[in-house]
Amino acid sequence: MDIKKAVLFGALAVFVLGAGYLSWLIIRDKMLYSQYTNDKEGISMKYPKGWKVVPYPETGAIVGFVMPKANALVLFQANWNISATPLAEPLTLEQYAGAANAQMTFMFKDVVPSARPVKISGHEGRELVYLSRKDDGLVFITYVFIYKNVAYNITYADEKAAWLDPEKKRRVADVIGSLKVNF
Repeated sequence: MDIKKAVLFGALAVFVLGAGYLSWLIIRDKMLYSQYTNDKEGISMKYPKGWKVVPYPETGAIVGFVMPKANALVLFQANWNISATPLAEPLTLEQYAGAANAQMTFMFKDVVPSARPVKISGHEGRELVYLSRKDDGLVFITYVFIYKNVAYNITYADEKAAWLDPEKKRRVADVIGSLKVNF
């Protein structure tokens, strides 16, 4: 086989394998997730398939997603929620993230907080993680960003044991990575 045919064959093989992998990702995504779109708020996000969508009538809160109970013995249901809160006065992201951190650590005394910068729907944001010190405790992961003096919060809550599963962490990353805010 001459070099041109080998290169062409190699390129074709890479294309076929890449297309197959992409097709598998799309199929996997459709099996695992449903799509939520709120045109009024300009927000869309995928969420785990089978979870209940809970629209919020309160000011600021937009929507929640709640995992169904596996049985009557389940005490805590994993959930996502999205809110948008107009700020009374302009705040920097650091100021807002600091206030959110203070509120969470006040409400949940047994958590170990951590924060890191992240991009959320193309905006600079913060990922705030509150992991319970208790083995049977909870974890809250809040993603915050500010746009046009409105603070956006996307929070995931689950049992600590479930959160420690690498597959669960990947799915949380999938969901937050799918968030689109159309301003």
